[in-house]
Amino acid sequence: MNEIIKRRTIRPSTRLKTSEFYRVDINKITASDTLIVNVTHESKPFQKTFKFKGSEVIKKKSLGFKVVDNGEHIHLNWTSTQPINGK
Repeated sequence: MNEIIKRRTIRPSTRLKTSEFYRVDINKITASDTLIVNVTHESKPFQKTFKFKGSEVIKKKSLGFKVVDNGEHIHLNWTSTQPINGK
């Protein structure tokens, strides 16, 4: 069982206001792997780590999430598979 680590940075400075969805490439994940996704923000003190079972994401090419930033808090809504360590 391997841990596969991916990183994604929320970059509103390079995206349209209507572009709220981000993707994480997850090619080459096997069923016995654990996927760890570290998400940060380019200009705010935001850092979260999400874990996924390889068996739940093995048939996907990428994972997607929507960023909800109300100015005070940033929340990520995963679109297809939910992390095993909560939101």
